[in-house]
Amino acid sequence: MVRTCDYPGCSNKDVADSPQSFHRFPVTDVALRKLWVLALGIHVDTKVEKIKKLRVCSAHFSDDDFLSTCPGQRQMKKRILKKSAVPAPQVNKTVAYQLIYEA
Repeated sequence: MVRTCDYPGCSNKDVADSPQSFHRFPVTDVALRKLWVLALGIHVDTKVEKIKKLRVCSAHFSDDDFLSTCPGQRQMKKRILKKSAVPAPQVNKTVAYQLIYEA
């Protein structure tokens, strides 16, 4: 079974040689989990059992959200999120367009 990103509107798939890395929701840190849930527009009262199954691909994080290698250290095989990383909030593109271009 091929896993897909659970970010609304994203169709990235977790397949071999994918340029994206896929990340689990933080389930033990309640405050951080709520931020992730809000960023994806998921209902705040969604059961943890369901949230554990969700994944978000690296396309929804900035480069600053990932750990970097130190000089002289080998390149990491996969990208690892910092503990404080939160996906970029889902933006209503119509509203964003109106705010930017029709102001």
